[in-house]
Amino acid sequence: MKLSTLILEARNRPKIVVMAGGAGTGKSYLLNQLDLGSLPLVNPDKYVEDPKSPAYNKLTSGVALANKEADQLTDDKTSFVWDTTASNPKKVKDIINKGYDVYMVMVYTHPMIAYIANAGRKRQVPSSAVFSTWRNVYQLIKDYQKMTGGNMSIFINDRGGQYKDEVEGFDTAAKNGVQGIKDYLQNYNNKNDIGGSSFFVPVEMSKQEEEEFLKATANIDYNKDNRSEDKALKKVFLKAYQANGVGPGEDKLRDAVKKYRAEKEKTSERENDILENIAEMLYSPTFQAILQHSTPAEIDQNIQNFLS
Repeated sequence: MKLSTLILEARNRPKIVVMAGGAGTGKSYLLNQLDLGSLPLVNPDKYVEDPKSPAYNKLTSGVALANKEADQLTDDKTSFVWDTTASNPKKVKDIINKGYDVYMVMVYTHPMIAYIANAGRKRQVPSSAVFSTWRNVYQLIKDYQKMTGGNMSIFINDRGGQYKDEVEGFDTAAKNGVQGIKDYLQNYNNKNDIGGSSFFVPVEMSKQEEEEFLKATANIDYNKDNRSEDKALKKVFLKAYQANGVGPGEDKLRDAVKKYRAEKEKTSERENDILENIAEMLYSPTFQAILQHSTPAEIDQNIQNFLS
């Protein structure tokens, strides 16, 4: 009988294997090489990819449903595998406080590889989310090593060196700071015709609503080619139009544009900070020293020992 089967019967000693890592790092690739098939798997993808799910193509909702499922399993003291970014250490700490033993497998990859992998997926999260998750997760490695009492393995997924040139290009650009990274990514996007997010949902309008919107915004200076700015303005217009049969007025529409641009500026500042952090981490000897790679076979053996 598999150890992962035996552990299901040990209700008084529940255990969880956390598959952690940022978007596009290859957690599923590694998980398929581990002998954990007897344990329930909690993964947001099953909600996001299911057309019958209320979270279909909605990443935030999918994560929320997966977290709810994890909470239910922990309340029942059931052992399971949790596929998550692990960007919020409180969730792992809460599970430990519920009496669980935790083994974490951190899947690490270079941020440029994660970026490319995300661009090649059917479901693409925004590039800003790829980098923010990367930064947020890997800054916590030492914290998780302490939290789990050393029950942790790191798998470094370099995709067999397939993106060696892209990684070197990113690292070289990072020497020129945030703008260097941005310029490199923009050139890469233009060359490979990528970018954006598959989770973007445009505002749906009837023909009449579209006509009224065009009339209402005829004198509004906004970027029609910026789909996010266009969406923000349409949402404000529709809220008033569907409630009252008329638009909100040019003053409120202009305020909506100002509000969007102010929030965009703050978001841009946060994204710059994240890219700066990433460049520092890539060139930090201290950070690089904690990335101790284990093979899938070594990780599987460690997990089986943990489950026993």
